[in-house]
Amino acid sequence: MGPGNGSQTTLPESVSKGIVSAGLLNIFVITFYVAATGTISFSGIIFNIINIIVFLKQGLKDSVNITLFSMAISDTGSLMGLFYVSISFNPWLVNADLPFDPLDLQHLAGGWVHILFARITSWITAFVTFERCLCIALPLKVKNIITPRRTIVVVVSIYLTMLAFVAPVYYSTRLGPKFFPEKNKTMIGLLYVLNGPSIEKVSLALNVLAQFGAFFAVIICTVILVHNLLLKSKWRQSTSSSAKQESLSQRDKKVVKIVLLISTIFIFCFFPGAVSFIAMSTVNGFNVNGRYHNIFLLTWSMFKTLQATNSTVNIFIYYNMSSKYKEILDEMLHRKKGNID
Repeated sequence: MGPGNGSQTTLPESVSKGIVSAGLLNIFVITFYVAATGTISFSGIIFNIINIIVFLKQGLKDSVNITLFSMAISDTGSLMGLFYVSISFNPWLVNADLPFDPLDLQHLAGGWVHILFARITSWITAFVTFERCLCIALPLKVKNIITPRRTIVVVVSIYLTMLAFVAPVYYSTRLGPKFFPEKNKTMIGLLYVLNGPSIEKVSLALNVLAQFGAFFAVIICTVILVHNLLLKSKWRQSTSSSAKQESLSQRDKKVVKIVLLISTIFIFCFFPGAVSFIAMSTVNGFNVNGRYHNIFLLTWSMFKTLQATNSTVNIFIYYNMSSKYKEILDEMLHRKKGNID
């Protein structure tokens, strides 16, 4: 069933049934999943590769650079997963006569890849926000507490823990011949081992808990960060100049502002998804296979666009708020222009 045969259905019939009409669902899927998320993800992949290069040029001897470098890597992985999802939901691909089912394939190659790296980004955001809280509270001791070596240990631990949470999914699922009644044909699709769906549910539950843990950690640390900044500001206005020297350096102030902006954008972009997770847990049928699966797909098409945005915008924050980052990037662009000339 191709797009040129007069059919208005851009998703399989099994996905197009639900409370929300197939036409409205298709509009949202094409607008957000395919167009918006695809465009933002592709741009974000390029931007984060630039971030990685700039941080490498800056050197990874500072705990903040190590953390932001690690976040750029996880953001790249998250956006690659989302970009593959956006391709898989393209109606031309969905309705093409292919030997495999694009939506089943993206479940492993796109959806869970995005989940893995999005959780890593979430916890790295929580860690860097916590680190800045310590920087405000203990400006003279934080460098002895959060050393580059300890930062590497924390970041590697985050990567390994989130990988362990996702690994059961790839154990419980396979790609193999599968009959699709709506298309009346056998294609390569998603298959489960014995008790595979239950194993995947456990992995999903772990990832939901990880997401909520990181989300609330970022909120708490951001509130503490803002509160301490306000207290420090009042203290600096009322204390002597000699005491002011013990306060934050200009560089630390800039880093605090960068982290504060990153965490605020993170909260804004992930809050709708957190609400949706609560709905999945409390509303029977609000999931990809339940009674309200059309509403589920419709809302998540928008939420994924927000998550793609969160992983894309950091380059603008760094460029406008970090003079060192701007200097290196400007130098890179100048060299590229010179080579072209």
